[in-house]
Amino acid sequence: MLHVFHSKLLFFGLASVLAGALLLLGTLGYLPAAGIFWPTVLILLGLWMLYASFFRNARESHVFSGFFLTLGGSLVLLMNTILTRFALERIWPVFMTIAGVSLFGYAMKKAPVHRVALTIPACAIIVLSLVFLFFSLGLADVEFIQFVALWWPSLFVLVGLVLIALYLRGR
Repeated sequence: MLHVFHSKLLFFGLASVLAGALLLLGTLGYLPAAGIFWPTVLILLGLWMLYASFFRNARESHVFSGFFLTLGGSLVLLMNTILTRFALERIWPVFMTIAGVSLFGYAMKKAPVHRVALTIPACAIIVLSLVFLFFSLGLADVEFIQFVALWWPSLFVLVGLVLIALYLRGR
């Protein structure tokens, strides 16, 4: 057990030194073009965690972390390459979407008893992030506060429908 702990320390220590050296070379101007691709490390680490969790029976906590690293790294890579024309203030809800999708993936790995308790918040986060994104990109003809003032009662309808669906599923 102690040997495994020391192996992990060595692995993460070497990975940290390598990542720091590459990032330092980028900030010093020696890797200007390659510096924009640093998020691929996050993507690869996230994909490895997902693979380990789904196919090698690694810990369930790797699912959320794997999804989060893969999706977050993909977003940062896109922002570094082709999404540079968008300001971060306009696409910030995408980070909420990433968290929601990550939680949803984690919920699918859980036992059916616990799956619902995680799936509902994950879906709520995803829906809210898409609503926020719709407004932050300027796609709506009405301001957000007007939308909320008009449509907030629909939350009760949505919650009621979810509760009814859970009741019917339980029968």
